[in-house]
Amino acid sequence: MMSVRESQWLAVVAATCLGLGISARAQPTFPKANRYEPKEAERAEIRTKLETLDAELDRINLTFPPRDHVDDVYVFSTAGHRALRFNEFFERKDVATTLAVIDRGIERARQLQQTRPAPWTVARGLIARGFTSKIEGSYQPYGVIVPEGLEFSREKRARLDVVLHGRDQTISESRFLARFNGKSASPDDAGKITLHVFGRGNNAYRWAGETDVFEAIEAVKRNYPIDDRKIVLRGFSMGGAGAWHLGLHDPSTWSSVEAGAGFSETKTYAKLKDTPGYQEKTLSIYDSVGYALNAFNVPITGYGGEDDPQLQASTNIVEALKSLGFALKTEGLITKGDGIDFLRLIGAKMGHKVDPASAKILREFHNAHIDKGANLNPKRIRFVTYTLKYGRAGWLTIEQLREHYQRAEIDAEIEGEKVVIHKIENVALLAVDRHAGTTIVLGGESFPLESAVKGLLPNVYFRRMDAGWKALDYEQSRAFEKGEALVKRRGLQGPIDDAFTGPFLCVKGTGKAWSPAVGRWSDSRLDTFVNDWSTWMRGDAQVKKDTDINADDIANHN
Repeated sequence: MMSVRESQWLAVVAATCLGLGISARAQPTFPKANRYEPKEAERAEIRTKLETLDAELDRINLTFPPRDHVDDVYVFSTAGHRALRFNEFFERKDVATTLAVIDRGIERARQLQQTRPAPWTVARGLIARGFTSKIEGSYQPYGVIVPEGLEFSREKRARLDVVLHGRDQTISESRFLARFNGKSASPDDAGKITLHVFGRGNNAYRWAGETDVFEAIEAVKRNYPIDDRKIVLRGFSMGGAGAWHLGLHDPSTWSSVEAGAGFSETKTYAKLKDTPGYQEKTLSIYDSVGYALNAFNVPITGYGGEDDPQLQASTNIVEALKSLGFALKTEGLITKGDGIDFLRLIGAKMGHKVDPASAKILREFHNAHIDKGANLNPKRIRFVTYTLKYGRAGWLTIEQLREHYQRAEIDAEIEGEKVVIHKIENVALLAVDRHAGTTIVLGGESFPLESAVKGLLPNVYFRRMDAGWKALDYEQSRAFEKGEALVKRRGLQGPIDDAFTGPFLCVKGTGKAWSPAVGRWSDSRLDTFVNDWSTWMRGDAQVKKDTDINADDIANHN
């Protein structure tokens, strides 16, 4: 966590940092969405209904029902308030949509006061739900599809498919919630629970949008019995970019991944030219193509229409895998990996959509891997990263790098009872799960593994020294875990945009500025950031005066 002094700068730098310094002029251009200006009578009706809903929420808070169930109501209030605040009425029918969403919130609020369990928590079909974000306490919606006929229990846990939506310039909480209106699931949704992530709109599941994916998964797991090893990640268009991103950066989470269209790097897609060195480094954080090696650790499939420019996303990955030495065989419009569970499909004569034949192959790909599930204890791991933010695969975790934003690579294998690290580059501190083997060979030297650290910690840490590798003992390991050394480490690795993927607090100075003009500018930047965060990241940034900051604020917030 950052100090209060550092926190005071967040409001000043946030607006530029969230985009990693990329000029808005360099981004792909999209047509501007139309707007409908509601009549005052329409706005008044929305405000009146919101007053009713908020009054019902006040009553709920006195009865202390389960937190998740309360969030399931608050998201409807949030949707209505945001529609008014940001004038998110793209067509006249959005007024009716917003009113209907608020009515459902009122109905739920009253049901929550009267009925246990809340009806929607045990319902089947398309269901709108919500969670409280750890980032700034905002209420974020998600949708689940629970089909009729799906049997699940604590003993028989369900498969979960996580679906990332595409870019939509008219997306809003109201429109999103309206989709999950209790209707029956389609045949394609049979046999599994499906999670649709709102992800704060259009950010390609980066920053707060990325955090929301994992928080939404955790919310579903709290409310439905989900098999941790049977989580499928799917996305198309912007969602495909998100699937490449999350699938390759965090490969051990998913039983299989499907990335349709989208983008897998920034410079070509965003038409950037002459990018400075610092920007090249930060692009290595998110550009999925640089993490193509991690496809070794997760079954992954890419798709693109033959006539879709976004076919380039999967082409980038194919070319990267070939450059890494993987054998790929192409027959017609299908490319398969040899020794790697990789599949790329091209939709014949397709534009920006999936043809039925390819959709069938994609379904079969996931179904073929679901019984085995995510491989949490692989015999071999080949893993690459450029940042500690994405540093784990299977039973290995990169805890510190020798040089940040440079390629770090590990090739490790379990041979009988022994773990052998064949290759390790640009790693300063490595964590290995104790259960992986009895011993480990690292840098040509053998170390105890299962019996290390007094058998009391789940991980054993190895630090690169000038003379070779050193295993940390129990006391040294605990000191590292407590963060006693002030060094970059996983979770505190930077750059500044990481501050906005977890709990953060904007601190407003109350002292007299040395320069009145700078003081006014600083206050103005804070106001701009708060408004921009709400507009683009769909939450309300928390602001406190510097005189009100306490020890808990410092301990629990960036």
